Amino acid sequence: MPSTHRIGELSWTQVKALAAQDPVVLLPIGAIEQHGPHLPVHEDSIVAEWVADRLARENGYYVAPALNYGHSGTFRGYPGNLSLSQATLRNVTYEIIEALVQSGFSRIVIVDNNGGNVGPVTGASLDARRDLGVLIGHLYPWQLGYALMRDVYEDPGAAYGHGAEPEHSAMLAMFPEQVQRELAVAGGLESAGGWTPTSYTEAAVPGFTVPGTVFWDFSEVSPTGCTGDVSLGNAATGEIWIERVLGFCAAYLREYDKNTSGER
Repeated sequence: MPSTHRIGELSWTQVKALAAQDPVVLLPIGAIEQHGPHLPVHEDSIVAEWVADRLARENGYYVAPALNYGHSGTFRGYPGNLSLSQATLRNVTYEIIEALVQSGFSRIVIVDNNGGNVGPVTGASLDARRDLGVLIGHLYPWQLGYALMRDVYEDPGAAYGHGAEPEHSAMLAMFPEQVQRELAVAGGLESAGGWTPTSYTEAAVPGFTVPGTVFWDFSEVSPTGCTGDVSLGNAATGEIWIERVLGFCAAYLREYDKNTSGER
């Protein structure tokens, strides 16, 4: 087996030899979008690659070169948003999977760290199952953090948000040099056109506890780009995020490895 877990560092002959061993390959996919004034626009991408790289290094898997661009349609109103269309992302994801299969790999798990990517990536993965016969796995670190960290906060509903928890703390643990804490501002949503927003694409409907759906650009209802409590960010909480999210991902990958071994 090669001395590196990064496929991009191998020669073509080494890739051929590696593929013959039928390893699990992780494909990081991120996005370039705003996360408030204090966090970098490539946050989703660097975290996806960091998570995939560490999982591969510590568990005997391999990482394909990352796709750093994703679909961030709801954030077009903020400078620095470099978004692919859903159709383009679906096609590119499928073609990367297809190229990996043509190179001899059949066990692929996408480490996808942006909510806007989920639909296109799901479509590409289902197409790959139908057309290529491969079973694609999927991990979404940010979403896993929301699910696994609720007991850490006194009020998760108030703490959680875009640019706030738990991603702010996770970034302080993984990339402290890229967090500009002095620029952090309180998050929140503002009314727009008579609507009272409750989330990215939802607004209150008087007389009902269930919100309605409205497709505005997030910049229309969030001048800072943040929701949640940005004041709670700290590296110690971020270390909990790393432990729990990577712990789940490692367990998932063991299950994927076991259940797909010998499938091709």
